[in-house]
Parts: sequence; structure tokens; C-alpha cells
Amino acid sequence: MRKFFWGCVFLFLALPAFSQTSLLRDYVGLVNQTFHPDIIDYMEKFRAEFERRGDSATARNIDSFLWGSSGSGFVYIGPDGGNYIITNHHVITQSYSLSVTFEKQDGTKTTYGGLSILAADEDMDIAILAFPKDAKPFSRALAFLDRPVEEGEDVYSAGFPGMGNTTIWQFGRGMVSNANVVFPAEDTTDKMMGPYIQHTAQVDPGNSGGPLLVQTPGVLSGYAIVGINTLSARFRQAANFSIPLDRVRSFLDRVFSGEEIDQRARLEERVYSFIEGMDIPGTVYEHISGFLSNDCVAENAENAIGEVFRRAPRRIAGDISGAFGRYPVDGMAYAVGWTLENTLRSSQGSMSVSVGSISAGANQGYTVTFRVNEGSVSCEWINEYGIWRIRSFGRFMAGDKAYTNQASREKEEEERLRAEPDLQFSAGFAYFVLDAGPAFTADIKGKVSYLEFGLRTYLTGGLSQIEGLAGLYFPVKFGNKFAVTPYGDLGLGFMFKRKLPASTSSFSFNPGMGVSFHGGLMFTSSLVPGLYLQTAYQFNMYHMFDGKPKNDPHIIAVSVGYGIDF
Repeated sequence: MRKFFWGCVFLFLALPAFSQTSLLRDYVGLVNQTFHPDIIDYMEKFRAEFERRGDSATARNIDSFLWGSSGSGFVYIGPDGGNYIITNHHVITQSYSLSVTFEKQDGTKTTYGGLSILAADEDMDIAILAFPKDAKPFSRALAFLDRPVEEGEDVYSAGFPGMGNTTIWQFGRGMVSNANVVFPAEDTTDKMMGPYIQHTAQVDPGNSGGPLLVQTPGVLSGYAIVGINTLSARFRQAANFSIPLDRVRSFLDRVFSGEEIDQRARLEERVYSFIEGMDIPGTVYEHISGFLSNDCVAENAENAIGEVFRRAPRRIAGDISGAFGRYPVDGMAYAVGWTLENTLRSSQGSMSVSVGSISAGANQGYTVTFRVNEGSVSCEWINEYGIWRIRSFGRFMAGDKAYTNQASREKEEEERLRAEPDLQFSAGFAYFVLDAGPAFTADIKGKVSYLEFGLRTYLTGGLSQIEGLAGLYFPVKFGNKFAVTPYGDLGLGFMFKRKLPASTSSFSFNPGMGVSFHGGLMFTSSLVPGLYLQTAYQFNMYHMFDGKPKNDPHIIAVSVGYGIDF
């Protein structure tokens, strides 16, 4: 009886603590972002193309992307009494519009839309969102812990990680394994990241921006915030990292201090950071992408992606394509970054970029003139929620619809030109210079990466020749209107000569086999897409099995063909 009595007392005392856990759902929400309309339009075109091709899996992946990305965040009441949401910078970095949703334990949801980004710190990975029109739906918020967290202390994560395309509330428990960890930034040892709180409470994709908590008696919900969950270590088990509360407080103090910020000084810092990252060996498009504004990426992505796949080296095109597959907006930003990098490089591949001048521009922005190689180019920078980013760079990245439309027309002309079709068919007239005389010729070729392979045949009244072929081709384009393609093939095949005895109407075959060398020119124009003319010379080295050396070695041919792109 005594054990039963004390057990009931324990449960009675514990019930309030357990019941308060559900209150966290009232103050920890799901932060949703939608993308720029131009990005959505482009992705819808992309989806329609895959649907047309019957690739429903890729179309569904694009649908998932178009839902937008999400993370977690929590309510904060500022010193001005306003309502705000604190989250990670990377949760909202590519947003066009933002909302936050709170879900109760019974599944009831409340969504607040029209949130704006009050301020953000890219390096610290913190952002603060404001409710629209001074709305104040919350009178209370979760408490901040008034002491440092200790190693070995139990901590809790709260947020909305994803499961497929669905986000699900998750409340996890772990312990602090390192209260003050610092480590080198990825791919560099010059810049350090942190300090962070390392812990083992569950942090999955979607938890970003949610709070790290400790049980604290006497505060709302029984839990106080000690940090913001921001990342997990790859290839490590339960190594999760949170931005500690002292760093969060320093960010909030700056935001609400009321002190006037020297924006020009901040701009100059960003500009010189941009220049510093350009002066490294190798490609710099990923570095550039981190300085591009959302509008700049959205307005130039479609044209830039086309430029990458038409002009970029195959390794770079593959890397950007891979980024596009993982997270399309990153792939778009990389493509715009590569297009800018490719424009800045000289014909020899070198690139020299330095600051010429900085002056006040329109809409509280700045115009920065860069000295690039032997010339100069103007660049507009805007303040995107506290971070200076590139809005335009010369004419090709100016959001100039006339320029973009011209680039689209050029792309369409290039596609119509079909100088490098995936498959070609041709038929025409051939002439065996020695005794075989006129012949019909036809071939079919597949082409990939300047390599071609296929079958070719010649037919006359007394001769048949068929051979497999493989070779090289190299298109030379004259603008987007006309192309000449030199090519050369090595053939291996069989020849059959028909012998007609004088005394009878029957005939017999004289077979042979050998190799041939075939070369010529192909002419095509965008005026008639896919149509091409071809002139060629072939030298046969065939051995006839009856031992006779005569094998008609010289062939000239003229043919008409059609090319198909898949």
C-alpha cells in the first residue's frame, strides 16, 4: 500500500510537467517559404516537359519542390512588444513569401501569412521574421535560460522535420556532449564556425530554426530556450549543433538597439569579400552564387541554365545539374553564378576583378563599378533583409527582359540549327569511280560528344556494300543560322559483287570484306530545322574472296539527310 501511495503521489506531481509539454506546440511553429514567381514559372515549364516525355517521377519531384521549403521557428516578443518568429537564415534565404503554422496535439492548425524578414545574419545563420501590420497574436513567448548550459545536461529539440513531402511535429531528448565547440568551415581551414552547443537530441531536416530546450520549473511550458538548432554533422551519429543563447542575444540586441547602422561600411565589407573570393584558382561560380539576390537569380535562371548546358565544360555542367537535382534553387543560383564568371573571364580564361568606385544608387542601393580585365562593368547592390547582395551585373544580369528575350530567341535558333543531332538519317547518290558506276547510298548515325557510330550501305546493279562505322565530327557554327560539320569515319563491312555468266540468266555472288576511310562535310541551317546536305569521299580497302584485287576503291557521294534531337 505504501508503494502504491507514493506512486500515486509521484504521478500526481509529474502530470503538470508532462501536460505542459503540449504547450510547446503553441510557440514552436513550421516556417514555410514560397519562391519567386519567375522561379515557379520556370519550374512549371520544366515539369510540363517531363510530363510530356512520360517521366512522371521527375515531374512529381518538381511538384514537391514547388510546394516550397520549410523549417522550424519559435515565437519571440521583442523589447518593443512586437511579435516575431526566430529561425535560421538558411530556412528563409530564398523566400519570396513566408508563413508560420502552429499545430496542436489534436491536429488543429493555425497559420499566419505575410511574414516579412526584419533582419538576418548570414554568418551566424539567424533570421527574425515580423508579423504583418503590427499584428500581435501572442501575449507570451517561451523563456530564455538565464545561465549557460552544462555538458551532460539533458536537452530537448522541438520542430517539424519532414517525412517525404509531409512535415511532422517532433519532440526529442538528448544530452549536451560539448557546450562550446568550434570547427573549420567546410572546404576551408581559414574560417572557423561556432561556437555551437553540440548535443544528441534529434535534429533532422526541417528541425532547423527550432529551439533547443532544457526543463526549467516556473516558466511557460516548463522549458526554457538555450539555443537554436541549426545543423547536424555528416557521417557522425547524433552530433547535432545549436547556436548558443549568448550569440542569439547579441543578434537581437543589434536588431533592436535603435542605433543607426553604417550601411556603406557593411556594403564595402561585402564587396571586398566578393572580390577576395574571386581571386582563387579554379572555378568561383559557387562563391558568386552566395552574393546574388533572390530577384537576380529568379530573373536570370532560365537563360543561365541554358548557357551552362550549351557552353560550360561537361564537368561543370554535371556539377550544376547535380545541384539542380538536389535542390533546384541552388542549381539555378550556381548557373547564374557560372554565367557571370564565364562573362568575366577573358578569352584566355584569366580573370582580374577589382573595385573601381562605389556610389549611391536608386532605391537606397549602391552602384559598384568593377575593373574587369581591361574594361569595367557596373553592378547594382541592394540590401536584402540586412545583407548586401548583387541585383544586377552589367547588361546580361540586369533583369533586362529585352536581353533575356533575345537570349531565348538565340537559344531557339540554336535548337533549330541542330548542328549536333542525336540521330541522323541520310540517302543520296554515290559514284564508284572505276567500273561500278552510279549507286544509291544511305546511312544512319547516332551521335554523342563528338563521336558518331552507325551503318552505311551502297547499292548498284552489280554490287552491294554494307558496313558499320565509327568516327569523329566537329560542328563549326556561323552564328545560329548556319553550320558546317567536318567528319571522318572508319568503316568495317562486307561487299557482294554479282557475276552474270554469258551463257545463262543465273548469277553468283563474289563476296569480300575490308575497311574503308570516309570523310566529308555536312551543311545545315536553322531555316529548315534538321535538314542537311552532305558531300563525301570514301576510300575502300576491300579484299574479294575470289582473289581478284579489283574492288572499286574510290567513291564520291552527295546525300540529303535529317537530324533528330531527343
